[in-house]
Amino acid sequence: MPRRGRWIWDVRGDGRAVRISAHAEAGLLVLSLWRDDSCIGTARLSPDEAARLVSGIGEGLTELARPGAGADASAGRMHELELRLAAVEHRLRTPAWRRAASAVTGWAVRKAARAGRPASASPASLARSGTPAPLATAPIA
Repeated sequence: MPRRGRWIWDVRGDGRAVRISAHAEAGLLVLSLWRDDSCIGTARLSPDEAARLVSGIGEGLTELARPGAGADASAGRMHELELRLAAVEHRLRTPAWRRAASAVTGWAVRKAARAGRPASASPASLARSGTPAPLATAPIA
């Protein structure tokens, strides 16, 4: 590995980086991809290919510098996320029958509390205490 080179750190972190080094003896510019202390890939570029890469980087920077650059992409991404969130909220919405069942259960708990019975009284505990059990109901699925 040449002594001189330039490191560019990935914005995502996690030890990701690109190292650019010139290999004059081979007439190549080498881009190496790093993860922590390990080289995980390389690209050997001729001077012409390196020039095209620099040109592409310049074009990308020009695109990013335009007013409103990325706004369309951001708006599209935001719209996609809003649609996905709406779908999740729709699936999580409590069905009407479940809201009605909760209301009935709440009514039964309040009635039991007024009667002096614990709301969590099971038929078995009521039988042990001598208290008549309420009418059985079919479970709501």
